[in-house]
Amino acid sequence: MKRIGIDARLLKSSELIIKKSMAHNSGQCLPISIIAQEAIEYIKDQNLEPENTMIWAIESKLSCNIRLYPQHIKSILENHGQGMEKTHVYSGFLTHLEISLSACYHAYFAYLLGGLIRMTGCRIRPYEVISGETDEVISEATSILESAFLGKKPLDKAVQEVLAKIGMIRHVDDQRPKVALFGDFYVCDNDVMNQGLIHTIEEAGGEVISTPYTDFVKMTLDNVIRRTVSRGEYLRAAQQRLLGSCLKLLEDKYYSLFRKYLGPQKTIKPGKLEKHLAGFNINPYNSGESYDNILKIFHIIENYPGISLFVQANPAFCCPALVTEAMTNEIRNITGIPVVTLTYDGTNDYKNDAIIPYLQGRKIRI
Repeated sequence: MKRIGIDARLLKSSELIIKKSMAHNSGQCLPISIIAQEAIEYIKDQNLEPENTMIWAIESKLSCNIRLYPQHIKSILENHGQGMEKTHVYSGFLTHLEISLSACYHAYFAYLLGGLIRMTGCRIRPYEVISGETDEVISEATSILESAFLGKKPLDKAVQEVLAKIGMIRHVDDQRPKVALFGDFYVCDNDVMNQGLIHTIEEAGGEVISTPYTDFVKMTLDNVIRRTVSRGEYLRAAQQRLLGSCLKLLEDKYYSLFRKYLGPQKTIKPGKLEKHLAGFNINPYNSGESYDNILKIFHIIENYPGISLFVQANPAFCCPALVTEAMTNEIRNITGIPVVTLTYDGTNDYKNDAIIPYLQGRKIRI
């Protein structure tokens, strides 16, 4: 967004902000309240004029009434008052395609490269010789890529620079039990909200398997297009298919640069993954997080042999989380892999210790 001239700012989170956000919540999915509180805090801290400030939110026809989130965030701001009711809420596409083709292109590669770096960090950090070195390099890598996305240096050169720094991390060649995460997007990749879940798993002796958002796009694209066609939006379905194909071709060259750490690029076959839906009474025309979770679980099993534990991470009051949690016994029966569900409720109550016995108190497949 900055590259095309928009004064875009990244909201900041903290344990205190999450706690304060609970005052706005009356049973909705917690991220809605947290995002609103983050915006309130940021506007105050930066002395911004609310009437000249806009919160970017997602427009989506997915389940959970996601397209109503922007309206609910706006209502929170109005109820809060103190000038915050003047703040605008913009409902935009996750792809940024309605802003410009350039914004869509660079947003996709921000998700891709961010995801690949996160995966690489999870692959190396449990085996690093100097504690904290991987996190330090990831922080440097983020700054390097930010400079590239701002147009200050070629993206190819930035990626090579990032990989050179990653290559200097000293680590041992070893193998730990693999732990895969699934569940709510906001929680899985928000280290504040999930109380440092990835580091907890690593400290307990595991290695985390993370999944880039771009893989979710490829897993669910057939479903998105199928449902778009069913609504009679044929032109949009054609655009989605064309965009997916073009970006896939461009993606391949960047993934190949990470092959040393991540192995060959993982094959994603949505049609094959969707065959598992029937075992959970899910219709191919359903959509949403529970649908996505099943596809992700079987994608991980097919591409990462030896998974020892699944961790489902969710915020409180999350409806699809409850649906998925109700399926966990069946998931374990079918896959043979235990599932631990963690629900974060915005309090100081520590949740992650529930996974420790699975990694330290029993023998797990490696």
